[in-house]
Amino acid sequence: MTLRAAAFAVAAGILLIGGVVVAVAGPDRERLAYERHLDRRAPNPLVVQTGAALPSGSGAPPEARGAWPMANGDYANTRATTRSPIRASTVGRLGVAWTMRIKGASKWGAAATGPLIVGRTVYFQDLLSNVFALDLASGKVRWEHRFDQKAFGPNGPAIGWGRVYVQDGDRGLVALDARTGGKLWRAELAGPTGQQQPLAFAGSVFTGIAAGRLQRGSGEVVKTALLDSGSSGFAYGVRARDGRVGWQLQTVQRGFWGNPEVNSGGGIWFPPAIDPATGTGFWPTGNPAPGPGTVDYPNASSRPGPNLYTNSLLAVDGRTGKVRWFHQLLPHDLFHHDLQNAPIIVRNLVVASGKMGVVYALDRRTGALVWKRPVGRHLNDTLEKLPPGRVVRVYPGFWGGIETPGATADGILYYQVDDLPTPYTATAWGAKNGQQSVENHEGRTIYREGTSSLVAIDARTGKVRWQTRFPAVGFAAATVVNDLVFTATYDGVLRALRRSDGKELWHLQAPGGINAWPAVSGDTIVWPIGLGRRPVLLALRLGAHGRAPIKRARPEAGP
Repeated sequence: MTLRAAAFAVAAGILLIGGVVVAVAGPDRERLAYERHLDRRAPNPLVVQTGAALPSGSGAPPEARGAWPMANGDYANTRATTRSPIRASTVGRLGVAWTMRIKGASKWGAAATGPLIVGRTVYFQDLLSNVFALDLASGKVRWEHRFDQKAFGPNGPAIGWGRVYVQDGDRGLVALDARTGGKLWRAELAGPTGQQQPLAFAGSVFTGIAAGRLQRGSGEVVKTALLDSGSSGFAYGVRARDGRVGWQLQTVQRGFWGNPEVNSGGGIWFPPAIDPATGTGFWPTGNPAPGPGTVDYPNASSRPGPNLYTNSLLAVDGRTGKVRWFHQLLPHDLFHHDLQNAPIIVRNLVVASGKMGVVYALDRRTGALVWKRPVGRHLNDTLEKLPPGRVVRVYPGFWGGIETPGATADGILYYQVDDLPTPYTATAWGAKNGQQSVENHEGRTIYREGTSSLVAIDARTGKVRWQTRFPAVGFAAATVVNDLVFTATYDGVLRALRRSDGKELWHLQAPGGINAWPAVSGDTIVWPIGLGRRPVLLALRLGAHGRAPIKRARPEAGP
């Protein structure tokens, strides 16, 4: 089944963006107080020191001075640049400079990440975990390192001290020589990799996994089994020079809330934000499982309580792995509403977001909640139980809310929001375990039933400045270039909006569907087009006149 912009209908009902920031009443006030003080009553997460001391102090690698040297541009995850001639007055001159064919695909197509750009080189990883270094001017491949391991995504490279660091899609974090692509070392992690993009800082590499288990099995390669029983997220600090693991932090309480034979969760999907002055990393975590439940344990009865440390933001000392503070922002989640996105540092705040369709601003020193802002459509998502035997339609659904990273500039936050529903039941449609609950909801979330929007929020107050709606869902993040904010929809339409009011000034039909985000260097934007018959890495440049290989996008409509 194909997906085109015309196939999308506007979702029924009203798009809810409003609501009061902190001045709430009744049960909402009680819940807000609970969220604010939960971290003062709970034990710290599990941290294991491995004996390999990580470097002390702070320090970015020389490559951090590149045009787009990190997953989201910089350590604050701003996804913004002013070092480009691309702006409202010139965006109409963007044309295709070159394309590189991406071969092979995993579950989510050929690409679900953003490239890096350092100097005249683009570094990119596809969803077969293969890594490429390309010439920025021409798109010519300088080297490639093949792993040929299907990755769930979002994966991608980090760079520092002459090395490129990637997850290999198996169980490893690998360092490659940035000049040749040769392998320098490999660090074994606690579970399948290929769902997170690392970050290099202070002589260390920071990375995470979504579904690890400390107990190893037969030694066979086990691909990511989302929320398989007894699996959890792990964060890692790894020594950059030799790959020795300095610390690992597990994101669930000991005992998996009482039932490790059923429960799981707390996956790490995106890079942390890092405060270079203190070396603190701000890590987001995913949801608990099974959700909402299983045949034997409906309505999450296998996991009573808040299910720490899922849907939490953790402030972690980069050298030791010690948790300085944490705040669980969505306790006891029923609907797979991860707090997965890369946090954004804005002044004295760290801002978190995720599939629950809520933006949270916290004091980055203490973790106290400053404001919270629901965005997009919300329906039945605050239910604490689902009625037995009934189907309940929920917004945001399994793939709704804020799925991909936001951006910020001049005190304004930008997020792409999906209004995409999922039908839920108390037993996750008769699921026997957490893995089946995921599959049952994925298969019932129909992309063509959704729409999306780009929302601008005042970082100081949480007030919505503007929103621009699109007729298709979107998983392409937000990227600020001067007075523009770029995004794209799943049907392959690239868009540039004016930051002041959200008016669309430019669009381009890409040669495939999009669930990835770009990097920017000077007059060039490099954007992975990972879905469709001929996925490519696409470079747009001011004044270029090339053509994309296919005129229309043909991504799949959904499972």
